[in-house]
Parts: sequence; structure tokens; C-alpha cells
Amino acid sequence: MIMTIKRPRKKPARQPTPINDKMERFCQEYIKSPDNQTDAAISAGYASGSACKRASQLMADPRIQERIAQLMQQRNKRTKMSADNVLRRLVDMLDADIADILNDNGDIKPIKDWPTVWRKSIASFEIAVVDENVTVKKVKLLDKLRVLELVGKHVDVNAFRDRVQVDVNVSLADKLASARKRAQQGSVE
Repeated sequence: MIMTIKRPRKKPARQPTPINDKMERFCQEYIKSPDNQTDAAISAGYASGSACKRASQLMADPRIQERIAQLMQQRNKRTKMSADNVLRRLVDMLDADIADILNDNGDIKPIKDWPTVWRKSIASFEIAVVDENVTVKKVKLLDKLRVLELVGKHVDVNAFRDRVQVDVNVSLADKLASARKRAQQGSVE
């Protein structure tokens, strides 16, 4: 006797459908402010009432993830920014020495004599003429603690990560037994 075994046919792999115009707008908006996907969904034209849920669905879509990665790569290429570049600039800011912008007598050097790192990383520079003999120059530095925090996050040293301690010594059985005891005491009285 000859038996013929039919194998189920494999369905051909379905080609993923391309993203639509609204999805593309979401990707473009998300690139502008990647910290808030709900705002990106609203800006792309999704209803504000369902934007949070829709944004979450979109972010789970591999096509959207791929498109966002492409857009970020294009932006990084255009701006010539990379993770290494950011980290290098942050470290340069941390290593900047105030003596680089001061003369031996403590006066501020002319800006043209400042190292590039100082010219690029001061928060503000003010010149106030008090009278004809007195000029006050103020240099406001960037918050070095904030820069240090950014470097710490960037290199994942966990120096600034919040620590949460969870006590898991009490088992579910212990909690149930305690609840039963309380319930019995309440019904006895």
C-alpha cells in the first residue's frame, strides 16, 4: 500500500506594507523630540485622546523602529554628531581649567586667547562698565555637576542611578496566613 502524505503548503512570506504618510509624519515628529512619543503622535495628526495608546502601538511596530533609526542616522550624518563626539565634548568641558582663561594677575584674558573648549562651553559672558576706571567682566560657567552626570549616564557607570531596595523576604503564604488571622480575629469579636 502506498500512502501519500500531504504537507501543508507554506504560505509565502508576506511583504510588510510600507508605512503610510501619517506614520511617516509620526517618525519625523518623534525625531524632533524623542522624549515624548505622545506629543509626536498628536503633531502627526492622531487624536489627542488616543495619542498615547497609538504612539505606543507605533513604537512597537518594527517598520516604525526601522524608519526612526534611519532618520536618526541621517540626522547624525548631517550634523556630524555621534555618541563618541558628544562624550568627547562633555569630557573636554569637565577637563577645562579656569587658569586657561585668566592672566597671571587674575584678569580675564581676551576671548581670542581662550582655548576652544572655553569659547564653546560657557553659559554666559557679561561686561559691565561701572565707571571709566572700573569694568566688571563676568563669566558664567556651565554646571559641571550636570555635565558630570551626563558623562556618567553616557558611559553607564551607574553613579547617578537611583537605587531602590525591595524587601522580598515575606512570602505570599506568610501574607495570606496573616490576613486569615486578622479576618478570624475580626469575626470572633
